[in-house]
Amino acid sequence: MSIRTKIFFGCISLTLVTIFVGFLAQNSQSKLNAAALGIYDNAFQSMSYLRSAQAIILGISREIAVGGTNTAVFVDQLQSTLDALDVARERAMSERGAALARQLQAAVSELQATLRDSGASPGRRDFEAIERTFDSAVGVYASDGFRLRQSAEALVAETRLKTFVAMAGSIVAAFLITLLLSRAIVPSIRQAVGIATAIAGGKLDNRIDGARSDETGLLLTALATMQRSIAEKIGFIEMLMAQQASSHDVEIASQNARFETALDHMTLGLRMYDGDDRLLVQNRRFSEMFDGEDVLASLAAALPERRATSHRPEAGSGTYHCRLADGRTIEVSQEAMAGGGRVVTYDDITERQRTEARLHRMVRHDALTGLPNRILFREHLQSEVAAVRHPARVSVLCLDLDRFKSVNDTLGHPVGDALLRETATRLVGTTGDAGMVIRLGGDEFAVVLGGDAPGADAGALAERIIATLSQPVHIEGHHIAIGVSIGIAQTVDGSETPDELLKNADLALYAAKGEGRGTYRFFAPEMEARVQGRRTMELDLRVAIADGQFLLHYQPLVNARSGAVVAFEALLRWHHPERGVVPPGDFIPLAEEAGLIPDIGRWVLEQACRDAVAWPVGVKVAVNLSPLQFQYRDLVADVEGALRRSGLPPTRLDLEITESLMMQDSDATLATLHALRALGVRIAMDDFGTGFSSLSYLRRFPFDKIKIDRSFIRDVVESEDGLAIVKAVIRLGQSLRMDVVAEGVETVEQKTLLCQAGCQELQGYLFSRPQPVSEVAEIIRTMSMVAAA
Repeated sequence: MSIRTKIFFGCISLTLVTIFVGFLAQNSQSKLNAAALGIYDNAFQSMSYLRSAQAIILGISREIAVGGTNTAVFVDQLQSTLDALDVARERAMSERGAALARQLQAAVSELQATLRDSGASPGRRDFEAIERTFDSAVGVYASDGFRLRQSAEALVAETRLKTFVAMAGSIVAAFLITLLLSRAIVPSIRQAVGIATAIAGGKLDNRIDGARSDETGLLLTALATMQRSIAEKIGFIEMLMAQQASSHDVEIASQNARFETALDHMTLGLRMYDGDDRLLVQNRRFSEMFDGEDVLASLAAALPERRATSHRPEAGSGTYHCRLADGRTIEVSQEAMAGGGRVVTYDDITERQRTEARLHRMVRHDALTGLPNRILFREHLQSEVAAVRHPARVSVLCLDLDRFKSVNDTLGHPVGDALLRETATRLVGTTGDAGMVIRLGGDEFAVVLGGDAPGADAGALAERIIATLSQPVHIEGHHIAIGVSIGIAQTVDGSETPDELLKNADLALYAAKGEGRGTYRFFAPEMEARVQGRRTMELDLRVAIADGQFLLHYQPLVNARSGAVVAFEALLRWHHPERGVVPPGDFIPLAEEAGLIPDIGRWVLEQACRDAVAWPVGVKVAVNLSPLQFQYRDLVADVEGALRRSGLPPTRLDLEITESLMMQDSDATLATLHALRALGVRIAMDDFGTGFSSLSYLRRFPFDKIKIDRSFIRDVVESEDGLAIVKAVIRLGQSLRMDVVAEGVETVEQKTLLCQAGCQELQGYLFSRPQPVSEVAEIIRTMSMVAAA
């Protein structure tokens, strides 16, 4: 059997093994895909429609409880309930679930017929049996989904085992096939290599057996032929060497011809002189570069410069540049030859210098605005500091645009880039010749003022810049108004380094932003102490996470009609061992900057769910989510894990988000919110009305609850406009079937107006301040007594 045939059968065997493993993997993938689709189509969608039907029934029940009498609307809503139950029944995962769905359809149909025929509003008792049946159905559907998940996990385990077995089998088969091929091929090849090595070493009397008929036999036969041929040609080669000696003169002539060809095709001009400075050689490129006596005179006039610009100290050697009258720059390199004479090359570097100049500018200037960048900023600042003489001062102004991120996120990067270019133009126009304007990156700029520059008053320049950049900008039809915060650092005795000045200006900028933005501050030594304090607090914050120094306080949300507690909002507190209780406003922003929010947020979820399990069944817990939790961790897994470990039903957990989250990455955010809602939790929009696009967010994601910001509640008593806004939000929530919560209720008058406007839930100091978990039971008891009275 030939080597080709052996290799062919080996490849066929390996291919068959690969096809078998691939077929097994494809079959397993199909089973897993079917299981995943079953979980989604049956478990998730049936549960979603069942909960949707339950939500409508609960909404009608609440409307009737507060005196609603719109029978026609109730009939239409009950029809929507029947449609949702029909889908839930079709996608039921067990006969028991389908039976409960049919039972619910029958009860809802009966209630709908009663409303349609009699027109009378049913009582609360008419809904209690249906609600209990819904609770039973939710439990059955959830149990069915859990069983389906268990079966999928078993299928994954079985598939993994089969795959491992197939992989092991394929490895063994490949090893055996490789071993058989090696034993069939390698010995013959080794024999041929040994013979070839002997021939290469000069041994030409090797005994070669080429009787075999396979490729190895053919190779040995060829080696035998080669051995005979080499022996026959040795004499012939010796004869040729004698003949070549006689043709040496011809070869020299040929080499000279090649040398001349190479000279004529050089990209450099070349001249060679002897010891008496007589021209020996000149190539074609030199003639093409210089076509007149004037050019040669310019080169001769520049010749003395070679000693001043020489790259080598030896006499007669060096490199210098010559600027010709036609604008070209020629680089002349001269090298002395052993025994006297010299070789001079000429290179036209005009275009190279232009390219280098362009690259030099690109490296030191910002591509978007054309302003100097950090590299040129550091060079310029270093030269200014070195040149300053007391009492003159060099000033560094660090600028950060206010509200730029909001513009960039809401209107898009092209508008943001146009705004940065307009900002650069205004800065250059405002600064004038007094200093250099630099773009540090992003929306950060800087200005360097020389100590003796005209108009070098840093404070006056900062005021002019703030006034200029506060003027509105019109870009692509958008009316944009931003501001700027400025930090200023100045030299004192000229010993400051550029890094120190920039750091001090950054500290002053941080202070300006902390005092409300739209202003400027000069650096003061105590600013560094404040920054050091923040670093210390950050270290303490990391210790607090490890040592469990956090705790939760809870503030109740009450039913506006009955006064009963319906939920508690979890509010984070930090009990520092030395500073005592640290307000959230002091450490939450620092935790966000330090990237600690994901760990803190996960702890809050776990603790709030564990605390809420002990509360009455009808009382929920609300947890605020930071936008950073959507970026750094798998938030859905965190929420699902907290619910599973605590045993808290998902329906008793409300997750509150702010509009700033929706502005970051709407597609990714919406996907996460839908996944959270699929778990069964409720989603609330916190601080509603304080963002840019509240209504568009309500349209894109169906929130379960909206919380009116306390800034609107504060004015409902004194301001008719404030009350009108609150009423409009409440009506909007009712039309979208969302619960509406009023935050910051502090007076009885505010409560009365909000109840009259139809607000469902209230929260504020009027009912209770945030309290430790140990006080929750007492709050529920007290509020229940008040509600009963």
